[in-house]
Amino acid sequence: MKYLVLLLLFITSCGSSSQRDVPTDRVERENFNVVVETIGSLDAARATVVSSSIGGDKGTIIWLIDEGSRVNAGDSLVRLDPTPFEEKVTRATSSLAEAEAVASSFEQAFGWEKIQSQRQVASAEFDLRVAELDLLKFEKGDGPLELSRLEAAVQEARQNNSQFAGYVHDLQELMNEGIITENEIVQGQRKAEETAKSLLMAEQQFEIYRDFVFPSSLEKAKGRVSRAKLELEQTRKSSGFQVGKSKASMDQAFQLVTDAKASLGRATKELHSTTIVAPIPGMVVYREEFRSGERRKPRIGDSVWQNQPLLYLPDISSMVVNTFIREVDVHKVQVGTKTTTRVDAFPDIALEGTVAAIGVLAESGTSRSDGSKVFQLMIALEKGSDNLRPGMTARSTILAGTIDDALCVPVTAVFIEDSEAYCFVERSGGFVRVPVVLGSQNEIVIEIRDGLSEGERVALVAP
Repeated sequence: MKYLVLLLLFITSCGSSSQRDVPTDRVERENFNVVVETIGSLDAARATVVSSSIGGDKGTIIWLIDEGSRVNAGDSLVRLDPTPFEEKVTRATSSLAEAEAVASSFEQAFGWEKIQSQRQVASAEFDLRVAELDLLKFEKGDGPLELSRLEAAVQEARQNNSQFAGYVHDLQELMNEGIITENEIVQGQRKAEETAKSLLMAEQQFEIYRDFVFPSSLEKAKGRVSRAKLELEQTRKSSGFQVGKSKASMDQAFQLVTDAKASLGRATKELHSTTIVAPIPGMVVYREEFRSGERRKPRIGDSVWQNQPLLYLPDISSMVVNTFIREVDVHKVQVGTKTTTRVDAFPDIALEGTVAAIGVLAESGTSRSDGSKVFQLMIALEKGSDNLRPGMTARSTILAGTIDDALCVPVTAVFIEDSEAYCFVERSGGFVRVPVVLGSQNEIVIEIRDGLSEGERVALVAP
């Protein structure tokens, strides 16, 4: 189309130029759009690689969805043979039941051990309280009471002895007076001797109890308290050890239950993972990988390794164009700039979009003959089409801006030499080289900001 316009300009200029052998065109004011043309390829804005999550190579493909199928999130994509995983779930279920039974028995043993421990500790605490009460009873009650009784018996015996000694003295005086006989004095003396013996015995009992029996009994009572305290402490330690031992066994048994549940969970998850579903909506594309010594797509009967790619699932409901823009055009576009894209396969379909991202670093265009640099550019299409496929060639036109009422000439009328732009202006039957200051441009015309005047004619080729 560009060349057609130039040809028409050439024909027109030839008819009006005084120099029939040099095509010319008129310098005019006009409005034009500044556009940047790019060629890239379509890709899905969102895509994912589908693989198996089952560890090792235990999965075997028994069903595959047809390539090119459109799927929604949650639809089945691949089914693996579930037989070995069903057996694994069965074994894990049996192991869990066995572990729970063992844990239950250890839990009962732990409860019984706690009760026994509490009973033993309670018994030892009771013995200690009894020993302490016995000590208190003897130290504050029975001991002092017995000591007082014996002391009172000594006082009573001493009083009796004193009375009978006085009585014998009185009898002696009566006998001297001839009132009583000697026999009555002998009987009185015998009674006095008996009271003296009773006094001596009472004094001995009091002294023995005070000096030996009471201290000995008191120490024995204190010793029983000490032994009861020691027995209680030992009972508590022994019971605590037994309870702790029983609890450790119970905890170990319940840990086995936890491990068995985890194993069952993993086995169940692996069984569920034998059906691989789509994580997002998209179109099914088989991945070519090395399988059995050759690079090919997956098929029924293949063994599947964990995380080995099986399918590529692009979501074609939202498409982008991956392309490049020349370094000299980067300043013309920005994120959000409007675009129009057409694909070679369906040229009648115009897809509106916007610039979504511009590369930060320049890339050397080694494949370009001029070696110029380019920047990556991504265009987000507003709407998709059921006919679009990732990888299709896409030609995008980026509307970089609109120039109104600008002095313009065809791009072929501008020549550049040593970084200086100039035009050949028709004057007095010849052409004069005139330096110009350039502005914006598109594929057809270029803005002249200084150097030319409206109505002048410029050569389209070097004269």
